[in-house]
Amino acid sequence: MRSTFSGLNTVVRGIYAQQLSLDTVGHNIANANTEGYSRQRVNLATTLPEVVYGGSGALQVGTGVAIESVTRARDIFMDRQYWKESSSLGYGATSVSTYSQVEDIFNDELPDLGIQTVLNNFWQSWETLSTSASNDSARTAVRERGAELVDAIQHAAGQLKDMVANINDTLSAKVKEINEMSSEIYTLNKQISNIEVGGRDNANDLRDRRDYLTDKLSKMMNVRVFEDSERNYVIQVSDVVLVDGGGYTPLALNNPATSMDADYGFEARYVVVAGGANQRVNFTNGEMKALQEANSTIPKNYLDKLSTISKYLLQEFNAVHRAGFGTDNSTNNNFFGNPSVNYGDPTAIPPVAGPVLSKGGWINALSINSDLYNDGGIAKIAAKTLISNPVNQSNASGGQASVGGTYTAAPAANAYQVRIDNVTGTGQVDQASYSLDGGITWTAVAAADLDTSNANFTVVNNLPNGLSLTVNTDAQNTALDTYNFSVPQGNASGDNAKLLNSKLKDPTAAASGLKGASLDGFYNSMIGELGVQAQTSQRLEENQQTLVDQIENWRQATAGVNIDEEMTNMIRFQKGYNAAARILTSLDEMLDKLINGTGVVGR
Repeated sequence: MRSTFSGLNTVVRGIYAQQLSLDTVGHNIANANTEGYSRQRVNLATTLPEVVYGGSGALQVGTGVAIESVTRARDIFMDRQYWKESSSLGYGATSVSTYSQVEDIFNDELPDLGIQTVLNNFWQSWETLSTSASNDSARTAVRERGAELVDAIQHAAGQLKDMVANINDTLSAKVKEINEMSSEIYTLNKQISNIEVGGRDNANDLRDRRDYLTDKLSKMMNVRVFEDSERNYVIQVSDVVLVDGGGYTPLALNNPATSMDADYGFEARYVVVAGGANQRVNFTNGEMKALQEANSTIPKNYLDKLSTISKYLLQEFNAVHRAGFGTDNSTNNNFFGNPSVNYGDPTAIPPVAGPVLSKGGWINALSINSDLYNDGGIAKIAAKTLISNPVNQSNASGGQASVGGTYTAAPAANAYQVRIDNVTGTGQVDQASYSLDGGITWTAVAAADLDTSNANFTVVNNLPNGLSLTVNTDAQNTALDTYNFSVPQGNASGDNAKLLNSKLKDPTAAASGLKGASLDGFYNSMIGELGVQAQTSQRLEENQQTLVDQIENWRQATAGVNIDEEMTNMIRFQKGYNAAARILTSLDEMLDKLINGTGVVGR
């Protein structure tokens, strides 16, 4: 026969089950906005039935409900998808920030502020000088616009180096954060393993915290996560086990002495295993990979381009300036750099070698020739050339000629003709005349002005306005051969300024450091490349954000707290609790009648 009080046990089990379910609903609602929280539920099951015997035999009578477990709703497949795609999102977002910083450095999106504007102003100043070469204001403007260009390049290079230093600081902070999270995950591993030993309990809230930290790690770097037989998370980054059940691997930044860039002298720090033999951690995705690129590859790429521009200005632009003449008739003057250094010219035939400098050395060497700031220094700005066109000789087979001397300039005729009147048996000129009126009137060159001391050429000295003509000795030289050339009309000539102007806008030779592009085109190409890279990183971030948001929505469909659903459950469990309480009241009344009312009839 069944126990008289067995119904009480059944109802009490029901009350406890409904009460715990209500408590769990309250826990869910309280954590509805807690980041990383997973919805929990109470798993109920019927208890073993009791066997009673009736008139027809054995009967199975229910004994109530048992609380089997409290579990969280979680989809590990969605978690793994999230961890994978979150790394790409972290990489994209950090890359967007990096390229945004580089764009701010060059500042070419805003008018009148970027290096492109400075280049255009420098070009325009030479354009003006080419038409007003004797104007001191135009010469001063050229010098100051050049100084503005130097300052813009130096400032951009300095900011790129400062950017590396700032990123190193960010890397250091990130490494500290990773170590703190790894340590906490290791502690959680031990707690979860102890609680869940035997598989009878679930450390739901601890697991949520561990998954939340893993979410944050996945955005920072590429992680591979799996759970071992003792419920420990094993997290790997490339070939480094970051954390497992036995401990965690602390990370650090490498020794600064091992990361000094040979070209520019900045410290491109990287992440290593702390206390190890400088074992580098190779990040393949996430914020850490983007930061490693941001403090080495990206700034150095643009520093290399600034170095190319600086080298071009010091070599090829300077070479044209050195070939020209100032209003003081001085020549071989640099416009950029040290006044006593010839930086070379790779496009000359044969090429002129310059000093051996590092890439950063070319940027550091870029300055305005200090002589241009001395008293009368602007007179050294070479706006004119000695001759405005090559020497044209009537006998193409005869000896080649070149113009020399110190041109003193004159407003008079600037067209010169030199005629060979007689040559020796070896083809050396020993008599010559010159004309300033197109060959109508000829003036003999004095014997004293014919330098025949060198058997390979003859110098016709003291032509009008300080010029001389060198004619190579050649067996093909004949009497009446003529050499024609012209010179600028005084200091107002800006033909060399025009040549320098063209060095900024016209295509260069293949041997040039700009590889055939103009300086203007090279810089525009650099800014175009930067724009494409910035757009690519922005597109990656936007696409990954959309994908990660979708995955997170899928995760929340399982793990998220739905307030409406929880309120429905609250009413359901409340009704169950109230009903069980009413049954308990009824049973209490029945037992009271049985105990206190039985045997009192007839008293």
